[in-house]
Amino acid sequence: MKHHKFNEISKLVDNNMAVLLMGEKGSGKTTLARQVAEEQNRDFMVIGMTRQTTLGHLLGFINVNGVYIPSHLRHTFEHGGLFLIDEIDAGDPNVLLSINTIENGYITFPDKMVEVHPEFRLMAAANPKNQHAEYTGRAKLDAATEDRFDRIPLDRDENLEQSLVDSDTFRKMEVLRKIMKDHNATQTISMRDSIRYQKRKELSLLDDFVFNLVDGNELILDKYNDAIANMPNQVSQSDCTNIDDLIEVAMMQSGKST
Repeated sequence: MKHHKFNEISKLVDNNMAVLLMGEKGSGKTTLARQVAEEQNRDFMVIGMTRQTTLGHLLGFINVNGVYIPSHLRHTFEHGGLFLIDEIDAGDPNVLLSINTIENGYITFPDKMVEVHPEFRLMAAANPKNQHAEYTGRAKLDAATEDRFDRIPLDRDENLEQSLVDSDTFRKMEVLRKIMKDHNATQTISMRDSIRYQKRKELSLLDDFVFNLVDGNELILDKYNDAIANMPNQVSQSDCTNIDDLIEVAMMQSGKST
């Protein structure tokens, strides 16, 4: 299953629109970009930006022997494919200025100026600008760089999450999210957290997992444990694995309590 904005994003990319996906951690930005490349049968290359990412990482460099060493961007730019600048807001804004000429159809690499291949496509991924305080090392993108992209907020897709975990895990993570929101907690429970909860549950390794998710906040943990204790085992007949669960769901649906 794909994110509910997949078709919109894929259509924009296919029509040579540079797209910037902006979403919280674990919202599926990188996965979505790879799925777009697969859907369109394009080679997929990615660079993860940090404050230590240099022009050499992005554009390639001339070595001590005078030989140009190409980058992934150079290869994709020259031969076609989809290039993802992941965590673009973690990079140095001045380094990123070097790609602004893409819109004009060329990039000046260390060895020469190269015209863009007609099948080159560009995507980038970033965290929400209003949440940069929660992500170490993020920087405000230069306005000229940001203006090169069609910016798309990428929310957490509940249907996608439900397809990746069972109903029990999804319900418990939703309960935890609500309690944390009600108590103004700064942590975010991502789709990755739900997947980790699912895997740990299957391995019987859930001890302290939720405690660690909420950074040991005893108030939130107590509220969560109380809510889970009063939660029905199942919410639909298709979830039931025995007659007791089936009876519980039937009574819940009829408005009765067990």
